[in-house]
Amino acid sequence: PLAVVGVVPVKASAENGAIRPGDLLVASSTAGHAMRAGSRTPAGAVLGKALTGLADGTGTVTLLVMVR
Repeated sequence: PLAVVGVVPVKASAENGAIRPGDLLVASSTAGHAMRAGSRTPAGAVLGKALTGLADGTGTVTLLVMVR
């Protein structure tokens, strides 16, 4: 399935630090996963905004998909 807009569950990795609600998420080096964006994320790389958190490892977070 492909989400273009809305609220969706996303596989996530805490490889770039813990994910907290409100963090912007980008593609991770772990295939099929998102991770917390860094401070200098290029335009067009952001998948959306995390609505739930992930402390460590991998898991699922709720993402608000948005164009940015």
